Amino acid sequence: MKLALFSITLLFVLFGYGQGKTSGLGDLEKGDIFNTPRKSNFSGFLGQNAQTLFAVDYIAINRKKQELNLRRFHIGDLSLVDSKDLFRVIDDNYYNEPNEIFFQDNQIFLFSTLNALKASHRLIYIEIFNEYGELIEEKIIDTLESDEKYLVTEPIEKDGFLIATHNQFENIFEQSIGLKAIERNGNVRWSNTVKSPVSLQNMTLEQVHYSLEAPVYLLCDYGFDKGSTRQDNTDLLNHKYAVWGYDPNKKLLKEFDIRIRNRWINGISMQFNSKHELVINGFMNETRRASINGVFTLHLSSEMTVVNSTYYKYKRAFYQKFAEPKKAEKMKELDDISLRDCILLSDDSYFLVGEHFYHFTERNYDPRTNITTTTENYNYNSIIVAYFDANGHHLWTEKVPKYQQSINDYGYYSSFAAMKNDMSMYLFFNDSDRNNELELTDYFGYRSLYNNRRFQISYVRINPDGIQARGVFVDSNNSFTLRPRQSYQIDDNRFFLYGENGKNRRVFATRPKQ
Repeated sequence: MKLALFSITLLFVLFGYGQGKTSGLGDLEKGDIFNTPRKSNFSGFLGQNAQTLFAVDYIAINRKKQELNLRRFHIGDLSLVDSKDLFRVIDDNYYNEPNEIFFQDNQIFLFSTLNALKASHRLIYIEIFNEYGELIEEKIIDTLESDEKYLVTEPIEKDGFLIATHNQFENIFEQSIGLKAIERNGNVRWSNTVKSPVSLQNMTLEQVHYSLEAPVYLLCDYGFDKGSTRQDNTDLLNHKYAVWGYDPNKKLLKEFDIRIRNRWINGISMQFNSKHELVINGFMNETRRASINGVFTLHLSSEMTVVNSTYYKYKRAFYQKFAEPKKAEKMKELDDISLRDCILLSDDSYFLVGEHFYHFTERNYDPRTNITTTTENYNYNSIIVAYFDANGHHLWTEKVPKYQQSINDYGYYSSFAAMKNDMSMYLFFNDSDRNNELELTDYFGYRSLYNNRRFQISYVRINPDGIQARGVFVDSNNSFTLRPRQSYQIDDNRFFLYGENGKNRRVFATRPKQ
């Protein structure tokens, strides 16, 4: 599983029963409390084997002093077995920055960028560790130009890796992307450079999706008019998306332009389904703002042909879940919506999940002290869940009320974790006890959770018939705080969560009921 290595932390729980139908969750499993020597930054769960659950904490202090702690937990009782720092200075002539880390075939693969201290060149480097965190192999994978950036991904079969390199600066010539598929030992499986089918001035490589049984798909943003703003300084959406499909066996490149007539895309997701079709979907609007008024889908076959393409514009009933009737009558779009995830279910139907998010900065100047105080305000509010059948047809969209406000904490304890099992999706987030007492259809009775005061961990269970249950997962007496956004799911049949209270940590788990 891929983990982006940046600052973030953890979760927790104590099982409880809430309003609505059955939660669909089993008993709480909890490991022993353990302590970390410093307030580390949880980066997520890596994977598991028959004996061990693997997680990673990462913190960067300066170029030469960093920590990448591999934490191993007993898979049964979730107790901490040991912790080992994988970071090391690889060469005194370089400083290295961890880029991505994966778990495959009971081994850990760390990709880093080596930056020369006295020159402009950079290297892509791989270190391979066994399940105990012992280094067993290392090598240089590629050389980067000074203006190149790269993405590393793994195929859905979790067998090897794909590295995509791209020039990060603008030019007026044809754009190209370097592709290199490598085996687990770092040896090259195949390599090629693909060039843009048309002349482009700007291009950003956004996502890479790879399967051994399907083409490589590259999501590109052409963004011709970057930097445009309205007169009120509100940023416009300038995304002009295209998907490049590349068949390495035929060495064939095909471009799919992602456009909807008179509409703009606000968030896009790509996933492979069980038929190795690429499922592309997201939110759209008609004003180029960070708002939505509908959803779209596009399915591409493993032969790089269009299977289905459709979009759906929201009706009045949708806006009535977010505003009182008089205000809803005037609403044409819903503002400040960010796409968070696409969750595929066992029958290839799927949920598109978004969140009402906005952030603003306040600065107050005190002339008596000549001091300016800066306050960063973070608002992670209601969740939007849109459901599509296996063919990509929109069936319904629901609102999951949630109001989280915090200041100067980067929103680490806000947002939510989404996990799936068979035909159900589960959302976990910090909330208040009062909110969990309301009815599932009460869209306006919810109160804000401010700076996680008197929080409790909540769950929401959703299936193709809609929201089925909402309630208490961990009550307000619990002292461990959920940090949901790095809770990557590694097992469909057991949900792992990670909790934080100062320097104290705890791993929790629960099994969805079959």
